[in-house]
Amino acid sequence: PKPPPPHQHSTPTPTESPRGDRIRAMMATAPLLAELRPQPQRRGWKKAMLVSTGALLACAVVFMLLFSSHSSAQSKDKNVACLGCPRPVKATSTVGSIPNRPLTPRRSSFSLRHAQDYARASRPPERQPRKPSLPSLLERRSQADPRESKSRSTRVQAVEAAATEDAVLITSPNDDREYRTITLQNGLQVLLVSDEDADNAAAAMGIACGSWCDPPETLGMAHFLEHMMFLGTKKFPEENDYSSYLSQRGGMSNAYTSSDSTVFFFTVDADYFEGALDRFAQFFIEPLFNPSATDREINAIDSEHKQYLQSDFRRLYEVLKSQANPQHPFSRFATGDKTTLQKDDIRDRLIKFHDEYYSANLMRLTVCGKEPLDTLQSWVEKMFNEVPNKDLPKPAFPVDSPVVPEEKLPSKIDILPIADEHSLLLTWPVPLEFEELNRENPQGYLSYILSSEAPGGLVSELKNREWIASLSGRTFLQNKDLNLFSVSVDLTDSGVEHIDEVIDMIYQYLGDVLRNGINREQWQELVNLAEVDFRFAEKGDPGNLASHTASKRLQDLPLADLLSPPSRQLWRPDLIQQLIKSLKPEKMMLFVSSKKPFNKQVAASTEEHQEKWYGTRYRRSTLTKPQLKLWDASFSGHRKVDPNLSLPSANPYVPSDFTLVEEPLPLKQRRKKQEDETGLWSVNPPKLVKNTTSETLWFSSQAIKEFPVPRAQVLSVMRTALSQQCPKNQALTDIYFDIIGDYLMEALYLPSVAGYSFSMGNSEAGFSLAMQGYSERSLEFLSNALDMAINPPFNPLRFESIKEETLRAFKNFYQSQPYEQASHFMGRATNPEGFSLKELEKATAEVTLNDVKAYIPKLFASEWSLETLVNGNLKESQAEDINNLIRTKLQPAGTNATAATPNQQKFQLDVGEGSSYTVPITLANPEELNSATIVKYQLGSRKMLSTKDLAMATLIGSMIQEPAFDELRTKQQLGYIVSAGMGVSQNVFALSAIVQGAEHSAEYYDSQIEAFCKNFLSQLKSMPEEELNSFKASLESALLRRDLNLGDRGVRFWDPIAKQLYNFSWNLERVKALRTVTRDDLVKFYTEKIVNPSTRRRISIRMESPAEATREVPLVNPPVEAVTIAEVDDLRARLKPFSSTA
Repeated sequence: PKPPPPHQHSTPTPTESPRGDRIRAMMATAPLLAELRPQPQRRGWKKAMLVSTGALLACAVVFMLLFSSHSSAQSKDKNVACLGCPRPVKATSTVGSIPNRPLTPRRSSFSLRHAQDYARASRPPERQPRKPSLPSLLERRSQADPRESKSRSTRVQAVEAAATEDAVLITSPNDDREYRTITLQNGLQVLLVSDEDADNAAAAMGIACGSWCDPPETLGMAHFLEHMMFLGTKKFPEENDYSSYLSQRGGMSNAYTSSDSTVFFFTVDADYFEGALDRFAQFFIEPLFNPSATDREINAIDSEHKQYLQSDFRRLYEVLKSQANPQHPFSRFATGDKTTLQKDDIRDRLIKFHDEYYSANLMRLTVCGKEPLDTLQSWVEKMFNEVPNKDLPKPAFPVDSPVVPEEKLPSKIDILPIADEHSLLLTWPVPLEFEELNRENPQGYLSYILSSEAPGGLVSELKNREWIASLSGRTFLQNKDLNLFSVSVDLTDSGVEHIDEVIDMIYQYLGDVLRNGINREQWQELVNLAEVDFRFAEKGDPGNLASHTASKRLQDLPLADLLSPPSRQLWRPDLIQQLIKSLKPEKMMLFVSSKKPFNKQVAASTEEHQEKWYGTRYRRSTLTKPQLKLWDASFSGHRKVDPNLSLPSANPYVPSDFTLVEEPLPLKQRRKKQEDETGLWSVNPPKLVKNTTSETLWFSSQAIKEFPVPRAQVLSVMRTALSQQCPKNQALTDIYFDIIGDYLMEALYLPSVAGYSFSMGNSEAGFSLAMQGYSERSLEFLSNALDMAINPPFNPLRFESIKEETLRAFKNFYQSQPYEQASHFMGRATNPEGFSLKELEKATAEVTLNDVKAYIPKLFASEWSLETLVNGNLKESQAEDINNLIRTKLQPAGTNATAATPNQQKFQLDVGEGSSYTVPITLANPEELNSATIVKYQLGSRKMLSTKDLAMATLIGSMIQEPAFDELRTKQQLGYIVSAGMGVSQNVFALSAIVQGAEHSAEYYDSQIEAFCKNFLSQLKSMPEEELNSFKASLESALLRRDLNLGDRGVRFWDPIAKQLYNFSWNLERVKALRTVTRDDLVKFYTEKIVNPSTRRRISIRMESPAEATREVPLVNPPVEAVTIAEVDDLRARLKPFSSTA
């Protein structure tokens, strides 16, 4: 339950599917990083478990431990050091994990470049970036195609042409933005981006200094510096001036620290860009590093570290680092905590570190605004020319001995995890140069082959044997000083017993690829697919573009490579061969994270270790000679490859017809504002094509005029009560859709690579369907997908594996973050329907394959109504064909017409006017140090609140975010997770706040949230009129923000359809009501809904750490007056739903 980054939509595109786009992303010029272990497919039970938590997650609780599913394939990622803090306005990051993200369409826009991890030693002598000489360039071009033979003069001309090409920025034909690069007098390199129709502006600064620069005696210094940069400058000395300015103007900011860089970025309403940019510039000119803030930020970093002490993801990675050469900064702790940073002279050390590494010549700035390029340039020259240029050398980290010591290769590390999961990680050092990996991307080709889920592939065969749940292979550490390739596997219970066989099959496949699988036609096919995506790339959030380009320019790559055009890739089979040959068994480090093998009896000579920073228990042993001999024989081809394994075949789904059904507007007119009679921007709603008692069809192709891409979306909901009648039905429905997802992952793999996606899943209303892809073969693809979904092969082994994974996920939930558990239990407490985790777990455990087979006909024969939206590059007649196809495929022959289904709007349970409840829950994990509290103030249902009330609720939610973070986190230092905001779930609006930390009790956090919410009333009363108007203008701008791409338009239409509201102009209505809101209105509304005990509706969930009894921190505010309820379900029994008519 991780929300998206704060600068992205809180509601993701319903049709988003990472499968095919993940593969094309692997072939992007910019190399990608691997996660330590692949994420299992999200099972249906999670959706059921997290019903009604939308309002809570709307608070933007956490930016993400793992990677966002909204990242773009055009990003150049590194391994995470600092992910970004969970704040809606300003954050100071998290450190120390590896990216673990599904990759989303290139068209989704540029991703935040989430960073790499960990510590740097004190700066060694400079190693200048390698600049290719003329001979090396000649060699490179000749290697691109060995069949080419050119005279020297011809080749020299080719090199000169290539050098000119390198200096030209290559953009998508679909991109109407204007770009310019400049270098300021102080040496600061700047990329200017002008988009005259932009609603949001953004800027990002990348600095070539990361955690590997940390002095050994103060690990975490780069991360600490990143935190301190936010807290006041000479020109703007107030600690929260920057964040308050952005908060009042629809903005946010964040930062992250990687191994070799730190990146700061922000977004803001485009009308206020100049003021925000001025404040941002001062970060790098005269930061104050206030002495009063140093201890607080050290506490924040310490809390950040403690938050992830129970994260198996981070624990495994830190064990991996502990095996590295201690002379290399990769081996060191990068997050920092009190033990590494709490020094008497820490501020002096911080200033010295800043002086040694922060210099204009080591910085790269990107500025994206709606102003003309000349205006943006004048602003940048005025604001950033004063950034000091100390002419510092770029940090480098040459180490004479290997990063992974030869004496530790090969080896096996057994790790004891917290959760009941089985993970396998194989890693090898890669000898290729960074430039070769970054430009030619041989690891992208190998990643595609290894991760292919097509029939006959490695993943398919291992799944068929019930040994794995997922597998991926790619580079997960990549910079100029260290490159590691990994294969990461999620094992099943059965797979744990066959680890050697799994590794043997991996080596069989690697050897087969080396000898038979380096195929130019296969490579060209992937590049062609990437070219199509690049050709039809759509705009995304400017914050993503800014952070991506600022970080990527630190690599000193040719400008032509900045936006990752596939045309820049070269066919280098020699590099692919060299990469595969480096993955020898004798160079492998093997990590097994599972309780089962760890707890087995081990030889007395096997020594157990405990990793220093996370306390992870592990054992290190040497791989045996028989093991190595077997794997080497498989790798070298001395053993026959398993006959069930085959290499990927040609893809018949590569799109070729890009005809558009609507005539696109000229580039400069595509996003011109369409205004209603009051001058407010609006969008024509979709057309209601069909509306009967059993079917409703909505259609729109108008977006193609603005977003001329040959793609289409189909979104359907089948409303039925059968799947929610009892825990067993919900469990059966979830497992059935899991079986479908597992089967279609392989059966539809080739079309998914070509950009098509299909999914079906359980929902509150019944079940839903989503399809997207190129419009050329949409109908054919959907028909095939539905046939497969209705009649999947019921493999008993796969069924048991899916059931096992689901049951394990239930168990592992209680090892998750306390705030995540609090969010779930809050959703459970206010959801009038659904079932508890225990009920669902019990029902799932009792489900048999025969139960599922018998249930499916009942599900589709039950009374259900169909509602569909077809959006994009299709004709109305095609939309009708699609709707009929879905109905005829899913409705069994002979079934009578579905009876009318009444409007099924659902409402949360009503806490009750004047009521306050709290539910204390002790966390099940005995090692968990953190406690968490989530508080919800119900404001009322959609029916009982007027449009003006809803406008005030939204306004208060935007106003309270930054003050809550500033008070509860920055000043009081309650914990790392602090957030507050307004959300809506099941047609009920609520203000929610959450705090998680390791220093206080959940009761303490509850009382501090209560005190803050009461004190905020005085801030409302005394807020200057100018500031209030600024918040109103910012909210108005946000509500009227235009869509950036076809996916945005689909979300805009589908949200009111799925909720059965059908009010496509709701944002306009709120804007009109917002303009009538006065301060007195806000004060009255806030007092009634939040402060007054006799009229408010309050509920809190307190997740108490088992270590709570050892803490003796008295409350500083009176305890919250509330009725204590022992169990969540006991509370549910007391409450009644909000009326649908009141």
